Amino acid sequence: MASKWVPVRDTILDALHIDVVTEEMKAGLTRWLLAEVLPAGKKAADDFCTQTKEQAKDESGWCKVRDMIVLPFLVQGGVWLIEQALSRTVTEE
Repeated sequence: MASKWVPVRDTILDALHIDVVTEEMKAGLTRWLLAEVLPAGKKAADDFCTQTKEQAKDESGWCKVRDMIVLPFLVQGGVWLIEQALSRTVTEE
């Protein structure tokens, strides 16, 4: 019995093949990322930071600093930076 994966894979790859990337496509993707993906990413980042800070109460030394300050700063700063970069590159219609 032949595998059905290869035709499915080829169909998916054909559908994902893009000959020309337009400004409209890039702007649409950026708007989608801002509207759909970023809010979920922010929620995940907030949950991670909340748990990490809570766990820091049981840590000491550099692990406490890592969990209380360093990781939350990097995660929330990264999300903020991504949001700023995407927001500034969205083209006005």
